Amino acid sequence: MRILLSNDDGYKAEGLCVLDRVLAQAGHSIAAAAPETEQSGKSHGFSITGRIRASEYAPEHYFFSGTPADCIIYSHRCSLFAEMPDAVISGINHGYNLSCDVIYSGTCAAARQAAMYGMKAIAVSAEHGGADLLGMAAEFVRDNLQYFLSVIPRHSFMNINIPSSFSGGWEPSGIGFTAYLDNIVVEKDWGREKILRMDGCDTIREASGSRYPADSEVCRRGLASVSIISCLPSIDEDGMERLI
Repeated sequence: MRILLSNDDGYKAEGLCVLDRVLAQAGHSIAAAAPETEQSGKSHGFSITGRIRASEYAPEHYFFSGTPADCIIYSHRCSLFAEMPDAVISGINHGYNLSCDVIYSGTCAAARQAAMYGMKAIAVSAEHGGADLLGMAAEFVRDNLQYFLSVIPRHSFMNINIPSSFSGGWEPSGIGFTAYLDNIVVEKDWGREKILRMDGCDTIREASGSRYPADSEVCRRGLASVSIISCLPSIDEDGMERLI
């Protein structure tokens, strides 16, 4: 299978390197289009103006000066690679992309952009970036790849999260709601100009609101959460009913 890898942690990140190695050893043909530097939290931002630099650091492996979405857009629209990929896998991200993280995540953005182009796409994240967990996550993707790709509808992508207590199993999961109560401190105050800094945050988690358990709950039970997410934001049916 022809697989294009991307991520938001940068092309040198261990998660991408482990995934590359495990999938190549399984006989897949691997290409990569990943950011030059870490782009965590950049969401689906992309470059409309200016120029993007693409640098080949290994055969058919490029790093880009832009965002994760740029990596997919620019490599795809200029036919950077000789062959179209059969699938795009973004990750393995160093840290969860659960719940509202799917909005902020550059990892998910790369997969979403690929799905918008009609490609099969999977975003993969692990609770932490330890070598053992990243290896287990890569092997989980390898072992389930054919099946997972077969169930992804057009213009949707799959989001997988692997907990540190991973038992090897997985469960279909909804997207729970997480409110991030960011702690913002004023680091320097010069009157009309201030330097602000995020100093951690508290979280409030709610149920998924669907018939599936929340992704965060599934991970707390030692299982991988597996969700299929539409590229488009969903319509709030209750709100729409009030318009009629």
